[in-house]
Amino acid sequence: MKRFWAPIALPRSARLFSWRNRPPTLPLSGRARLFWTFGNLFMLVGMVLLLYVGGIYAQADYARYAARGDTDLPAPVAVVPQADQEPAPFVAPLLGTADSSSGQIVGAVPTDAADHTSMITRVAIPSINVDSKVVEVGWELQKQSGQTVALWQVAEYAVGQHRGSANPGEGGNIVLAGHVGGYGKVFKDLFYVKPGDQITLYSNGQQYLYTVATRLLVAEEGVSAEQHAANAQLIAPTSHELVTLVTCWPPKGPDKFTQRVIVQALPYSPASSAADSAQSSWSIR
Repeated sequence: MKRFWAPIALPRSARLFSWRNRPPTLPLSGRARLFWTFGNLFMLVGMVLLLYVGGIYAQADYARYAARGDTDLPAPVAVVPQADQEPAPFVAPLLGTADSSSGQIVGAVPTDAADHTSMITRVAIPSINVDSKVVEVGWELQKQSGQTVALWQVAEYAVGQHRGSANPGEGGNIVLAGHVGGYGKVFKDLFYVKPGDQITLYSNGQQYLYTVATRLLVAEEGVSAEQHAANAQLIAPTSHELVTLVTCWPPKGPDKFTQRVIVQALPYSPASSAADSAQSSWSIR
């Protein structure tokens, strides 16, 4: 059976969607045009801010990855902290007199040991899951109460070896510092290291094993000049081989960054490791 199709004629009133019958667009009022402009502007600003913040976090993640000891990426460059960030662990060694009005140790500015090269490239502390690259850090001169004070820099993501401090095998004080907060916070758990824990330093193609002997918690902010001087001696040169790890404490709260965690380790020997593992108490002063 054949079927016949025929077009159905719609009445003119039913042709509502014909482009010819579309009502003309009314011009925007001044107020509507203003809202439209600001709406697009806010969306543009939001997109820019989103990209900016995302870039910051991406850069921080890359720097943290590059600072890991098990990667082949170049180590992040040491960054001097700003005034509102975590402070330097201590004033530099080679100290003289104190200015009682400032509470800072003031004296001879350390001389740059140009003939001494920092050789440590990596540090591992298995007990707190630290495996980080090591970069050399120096000091910055600041004017305080009209006098010049030398303050150590702190590496932003990696661990920093104090310029002029000893290298493994040289028989001196090996000073390493790192942040407890910020993006890197490589030493965020240094507070929990205990005597008997092991530390491995990588230097000049060799590995050097040390055993934690002592750990200290010292006050650095709002203390006497004598206390500042005693603290500075902890990072001063020594006549025997020693690893000194330094970071600020606590990482938050009303007393934020007012104390310093000091961990000292000696070259590994089975006898000293057994003796140190029996110690568990903090030394606080």
